[in-house]
Amino acid sequence: MRAVTEGGMRPELDRSLLVDLARPVVARISPGEDELFPLLTEAYFADPGAFAEPARRGGPLAFGLPEVLVLLTPVALAAMTEAVRYVVELAMRKGHRVTSAALRRAFRAAPPQSVGSASDAQASLELTVQEWSEVRRIVEQVAVRGGVDPDQAALIADAVVGQGRLSGEVR
Repeated sequence: MRAVTEGGMRPELDRSLLVDLARPVVARISPGEDELFPLLTEAYFADPGAFAEPARRGGPLAFGLPEVLVLLTPVALAAMTEAVRYVVELAMRKGHRVTSAALRRAFRAAPPQSVGSASDAQASLELTVQEWSEVRRIVEQVAVRGGVDPDQAALIADAVVGQGRLSGEVR
């Protein structure tokens, strides 16, 4: 895959990357959404801002009463969007080349079916404990903004960051 540039990734790569990163989070936290994941993904990308606005959470992004059930797929996609944006900006400030493959490895998401170039396979993206803590904070904040209760938002953040990356911090 092509490198992320100053202007960001191509939209189709960006979307593919976000879906690849969000799917394992949804599978871990809300396995019942697995069959709905493609539909909810399409709905999210059609109107990404809707997940955070209670008045716009209806339609395909909601099920039943919003206060009873908040579907995780749009929240996970929004959280991964913000987390990836932070990591890309951070890496670029450090002068690192950022690829989709490197981002997938950093978040430990399964690679897509197609194989990247040899340079993608060797690209590495390392974050410090403080940087992972910031990713965790961003994800938790986005989840709460999307209507998730704080305890579940913390679980989502843990699923994104992964246990053990924050110096043994366990929630």
